[in-house]
Amino acid sequence: MKAILINPKEQTIKEVKYKGDFKEIYSLVDCNTFDCVYLDNVEVLYVDDEGLYVTDNRFFSINNRVLAGNGLLLGSDAEGETIGTGLTLQMVKDMVEWMPIEHVETPYMSFKSFVD
Repeated sequence: MKAILINPKEQTIKEVKYKGDFKEIYSLVDCNTFDCVYLDNVEVLYVDDEGLYVTDNRFFSINNRVLAGNGLLLGSDAEGETIGTGLTLQMVKDMVEWMPIEHVETPYMSFKSFVD
């Protein structure tokens, strides 16, 4: 299925084939654990869950979110199954902004109480 790989170190965005095995995500994103960032109700960006802790990692911005390391864009259907992305390569290129080499993000965690 069609996927789009965002590589901020090389500043490339290219179409790749994804065969449907989640283990492929690890090698494509170049990570040990990945996280899902939903761009909307269909488009899902897989990123390195530990990307902020990687020394000399590069960053990119998409939909006003700054992310570390590679990103793999796929889609999700109504049942939550992975499908190919519906975005074109040019659409993704128009959405991505490369952050400068010196850009750094500080990891943080916040909690919200649901009790009044």
